[in-house]
Amino acid sequence: MTKLVGKVAIVTGAGRGIGKGIAIRLAKEGARVVVASRSRDTVDQVVQTINSAGGSATGVAVDVGNRAQVNRMVACASEAFGQVDILVNNAQSYGLPGSSDIYPNVTPLEQLSEEVWDNTYQTGLKGTLYGMWGVFPAMRDRHWGRIINLGSRMGVVSTPGLAAYNSTKEAIRSLTRTAAREWAKHGITVNCINPVIATDAVLTHFDELGARNAEERRRMMDAQAEKMLPMGYGDPERDGGGLAAFLASDDSRFLTGMTFLLDGGVGPVP
Repeated sequence: MTKLVGKVAIVTGAGRGIGKGIAIRLAKEGARVVVASRSRDTVDQVVQTINSAGGSATGVAVDVGNRAQVNRMVACASEAFGQVDILVNNAQSYGLPGSSDIYPNVTPLEQLSEEVWDNTYQTGLKGTLYGMWGVFPAMRDRHWGRIINLGSRMGVVSTPGLAAYNSTKEAIRSLTRTAAREWAKHGITVNCINPVIATDAVLTHFDELGARNAEERRRMMDAQAEKMLPMGYGDPERDGGGLAAFLASDDSRFLTGMTFLLDGGVGPVP
């Protein structure tokens, strides 16, 4: 796998879940990868995984809701590898600022606090925008760039109890389409992935629903998949990373402004 040899990628939220899977897959395709996440420990673990497998990675701890930190992240990528060709905006915080939640809490709209709303937008929509602003000048000057933003099927179908998360993810999709139209003349494509992937957050969600061990969790996931997911849950590296690698490559040069429903055949959405 060599479709990304010579390219440099930044992946945010890459300490775990789909971000980790994407970072590992991009490295396997030959990209030099900047692993970015809030936790230095998880960043270092993913960097070690990539480098020990023969890839090339460095890491940076970053809060994507802080524009100065995002700018430093981009600067670190340029200092380490000389350029930035690919940006995957995956990071997203939930709950109150500083929360360690990895899954949005279900809260009725009328009970949703302004603090949670602001933090969701700051780390989701604005964090995505900060990253795009940060990499744009270099991509424009080189007339080549790939930006991949992460949306959510839950936003498209407006899952009850997740107003802040839903609206943030839909705003990211709108931002994606607008940037795609404005930046096409600079050789930059901007696309969005809406994944149904078995991430750490999904596993935690089933634990909170009552799964007492891994075997029971798998039974619950299989039962849901039988009702809703024709192909079950996707894999972070194989499926999430596979699509991201394609969108980051020259093979996707004529695709931009699109939302890809990486959902194993769940079906059309409104």
